[in-house]
Amino acid sequence: MKTPPDKTIVFTLISHRTAKPKLRWMARVTFPPGADGDTMLPIEISDGEDEPVRAGTLEFAGQRLRVKDGAAELRYSDFVAGVHSVPLWLHRRGVPPVPGGLTFV
Repeated sequence: MKTPPDKTIVFTLISHRTAKPKLRWMARVTFPPGADGDTMLPIEISDGEDEPVRAGTLEFAGQRLRVKDGAAELRYSDFVAGVHSVPLWLHRRGVPPVPGGLTFV
């Protein structure tokens, strides 16, 4: 498992629609060129108003990832191990959890 040595790959995850745009979210998972199992994949998380999500937990690829100041990270090998895990949610304190899915932009 290794990404191409000359190509960056980005997965875009987006929340289901909510009545309040502030509750929506988008996450971008970046696979840098030549990433291998030990590579940490940076994840940027913003809300529906394009502001970084200050704090929360992103449930993705079978992991519960800590979100701080719009960022989280995931080891590539953990992504591969959990790729078939379906739950994808953003949990924030005082806000109902919001599910999401992979999108193509």
